Amino acid sequence: MGELKLHDVRFFRFMPKAIHSIAHQHTTNRVAVSRSDGSIEIYSINDNWYQEKLICGDAGRSVEAMVWVGQRLFSAGLHGDIIEYDMTKLTPKYAVDSYGGAVWCMAANNSQSTIAVGSEDGCVRLFEVTEGELSYSRAFKKQEERILSLAWHESGEVLVTGSCDNIRVWDVATGLPTLRIKVERLVRTRETIVWCVAILRDFTIVSGDSLGKTRFWNGKHGTLIQSHHCHKADVLSMCVSKDETLVWTAGVDPKAIRFEKVAGKDEGSRASWVRHNVAKRHTHDVRALVNTGEYVVSGGVDMTLVAMPVGKLGKQSRNILPFPQRRLVHVAETARTLLFQYQTRLELWQLGNTAAVSGMPDARLPINQEPVSLLDLKTKNMKQIVCSAVSGCGTWVAYGNAQHVRLFHLPKEEGVKVKVQRVRCLPIDLRPAHHMIFTHNASGLVTATNQGAVQFLRVDAVHPVLVHTFVPPESGAPPTPISALAVSSDSQWIAAAHLDCSVHVYNVKARKHQCSLPKHPSLVSAMNFHPTEPWLMVVHASQQFFEYDVLESEYTDWSRTVQRQGLHQEWLKRLEVVTQVAYNPANPTQILLQDQRMFCIIDKDKKLPRPGSQFYSREKLMRMDPAVREENRHAFAVCRGYRALLHVSFLEDGAELVAVERPIKAVTDKLPPTLSQKRFGT
Repeated sequence: MGELKLHDVRFFRFMPKAIHSIAHQHTTNRVAVSRSDGSIEIYSINDNWYQEKLICGDAGRSVEAMVWVGQRLFSAGLHGDIIEYDMTKLTPKYAVDSYGGAVWCMAANNSQSTIAVGSEDGCVRLFEVTEGELSYSRAFKKQEERILSLAWHESGEVLVTGSCDNIRVWDVATGLPTLRIKVERLVRTRETIVWCVAILRDFTIVSGDSLGKTRFWNGKHGTLIQSHHCHKADVLSMCVSKDETLVWTAGVDPKAIRFEKVAGKDEGSRASWVRHNVAKRHTHDVRALVNTGEYVVSGGVDMTLVAMPVGKLGKQSRNILPFPQRRLVHVAETARTLLFQYQTRLELWQLGNTAAVSGMPDARLPINQEPVSLLDLKTKNMKQIVCSAVSGCGTWVAYGNAQHVRLFHLPKEEGVKVKVQRVRCLPIDLRPAHHMIFTHNASGLVTATNQGAVQFLRVDAVHPVLVHTFVPPESGAPPTPISALAVSSDSQWIAAAHLDCSVHVYNVKARKHQCSLPKHPSLVSAMNFHPTEPWLMVVHASQQFFEYDVLESEYTDWSRTVQRQGLHQEWLKRLEVVTQVAYNPANPTQILLQDQRMFCIIDKDKKLPRPGSQFYSREKLMRMDPAVREENRHAFAVCRGYRALLHVSFLEDGAELVAVERPIKAVTDKLPPTLSQKRFGT
């Protein structure tokens, strides 16, 4: 691989947000995750938990509950509106008043025709889901307490709600309660809050409350069947398996507990619910719990999304880091500056430097020039930033929010701090963007619009011009959002990867569609062009990668060799998705791939690891004797040891790497205190 100098950057202070709710889409096996800033992330479970979409939040919008109706996503929160989202533009489509103030819970019936909403005013309201809209239907009889939880019976004829001190069973046809269950208080002056409820096919009601109890009730007579005091504090969330033989609960403690339905010993005797498993995969309150069939997915205050296999709760769990899988860090390779993207602002930093040289591997070099903050750019009205970019020369910065694209010129002046000039006369046809990137010579800005098209803007401080809008070829289906964007170093080729797994390449000079890559069943997570050849490196969420010649419309010889031999199992079974790929500009036979826990440099001149051989990491190879090391060396040089690696890329000379890491401890130190629990011996 040769000697590379690595800038280990740890001053990016991005702070993820707590998880508020989770919703599962059964048909496409996707999970929607809402956070405390109102943003919603869409993960594709089938694509290695790739975060394929991100709907930015808004300062005035909270998301306390979500529900899928088909492939339509609805949310509601403390602002009192029910919102449907445009899943192409990734923005709110419309909002409907809940007519009851803040919304605490919502659920759709089994036929996906009606959404029930529980509100602050103590009323359940029904909304009919029709083609392209959501319309208010009617309200149930009002109760004194706010509705904090609700669930539909499979028949769609019965609804159960939880509130302070009470569980009610409702007749959907009449909107009247047919049963009221009074929940006990531990202290007479302190109400018991029913945070979560479920109703099974046999009319068994399951509830979780502020006393830490999980209770099983007879939903026809209101009698208590069983009560389990397994949690040390409030039970906040609950989910049920599809066959209704398993129930999971979680809350403040923050344990995930599984209850299993066990048949009675004698014929005709009643089945019982037995605590079966306990897992602790979170450090703070678990606010959301969803069963996807294969996984139980949980999330809460500690911001981490955890997927626990249903059959092996507590074992082989998967932690999805709380950082967006889209790019938050951009490097100006020539200017040696870093652009950091936060929720509502951008920071521009000058990289530090060292004059020291060491021949020792992994030696830490003293810094003789500290990193310098050059710019802190805040958005107007605290609008969340969707995407951003900085030119290689460092004189142009751009960002996009849900409504606009903003362009700024940073003219170079010796001895003066960076000046910012906003370019105000942007073309009216420039659409809001999901991704953006400057061309290598900083003459153009390429954006992926919120309508699945690609736009090329010729940048200028006075009069920027929209050169062309590239539209994907007709496929008979509406365009899907673009998940990745790449521009060749000579600005001739633009590649756009869509969420339907298609990749289209456009010829900028001819202003036409050049070719489409063969479709792979897995989504594209990263791609980039070769610095001197018309070759496109495409990495998929399945860990497969291909190098494609866009001029000849075929795979390169090296790519064919890789596919004939096959990738090593150690590489393919990795859990993290590659989010960054780049060629070394000084030595294009070296390809950099990075995920959130490691980066790898593939040397095309070296032999590929054989399928049955040991896949040694760089760290293990360095500990071997030189002769043994050379015998086991292969094309993949893997650098592990990272816990939250947000960006890795080459600088212009190809002899230096920039790695931006967000230390997990710096994030967890800002979390609120956990539940105080007495431990043995203390």
